[in-house]
Amino acid sequence: MKYPDRGEFSTKINGLELWYKISGSGPVCIFPTPGWGSSSDLYFRTLCRLERFFTVVYLDTRGSGRSERPPNATDYKYDQFSADLDALRDHLRQERVWIIGHSMGGWLAMHYAITYPDRCCGLVLLDSVAAQDAEWRKDVTARQMGRRNEPWYEKANRARSDPRAKEDDKAFCAALHSTLRFAFHDAANFTKLETMDGSFSLPAFKGMAASNKGGAHFLPLEKIKIPTLIVVGDCDDRASPLQAERIHLGISGSKLILIEKAGHFPWLEQPDRFFAAVEYGLAAIGLAPTASAP
Repeated sequence: MKYPDRGEFSTKINGLELWYKISGSGPVCIFPTPGWGSSSDLYFRTLCRLERFFTVVYLDTRGSGRSERPPNATDYKYDQFSADLDALRDHLRQERVWIIGHSMGGWLAMHYAITYPDRCCGLVLLDSVAAQDAEWRKDVTARQMGRRNEPWYEKANRARSDPRAKEDDKAFCAALHSTLRFAFHDAANFTKLETMDGSFSLPAFKGMAASNKGGAHFLPLEKIKIPTLIVVGDCDDRASPLQAERIHLGISGSKLILIEKAGHFPWLEQPDRFFAAVEYGLAAIGLAPTASAP
């Protein structure tokens, strides 16, 4: 199999100029951003140890990071993200690819595997959910309420309802950074995010919500028949171990790993434990490292 060249590129995908970065060695694995507006900087700066296992294609999804914004505010549908992933796979001349997804990126990864089952050979799901329903919302609320005695809680809670965050880029970023304290086992670890370069797109955030609104959303996980590794931090508020267990029970033969004393970004809070667990988990589903760690 011919592997793509390493470096930073952009190409026309479904009418939009999309940016991607290729690093590593081994099977080709596309790593899309979550779709709601964050760039891939955090991932290629902090998850490069995954490049021991894969040729990783870090993708800024449509409207996020360095990728072009679609002309219509509702062109952020899950089907469109999956079509972009498959068009990129074809552009890279790969018959089949792995997909890594973190948070909502995990939803996009599973959606792709369901939509293009013959084009996906495996999944790595980091702190992801497969159902956006009343049970999931109740779980998120309970976990965030459990932090109400934290000294930062009131400020972070107010930031979520700041009306300016829905219209102004700077206010949106400020609110996002404030609420992300909920995403860590130890809120002091939030500073590890603050030092990361990157960008956030309010239009993509609003567009993804508008494009996929209406009722509860579920993924038919029983349709996924490929090797799948699920990793979750035990203190994740938005993609909790309960949600990871739902994915694990839905995907036959999947491997589930829990990272203790970690939240939504377990590789930032427990890096050694996280990467050792990922290596073990990938071996369990049939994949071994191909190169020395960067």
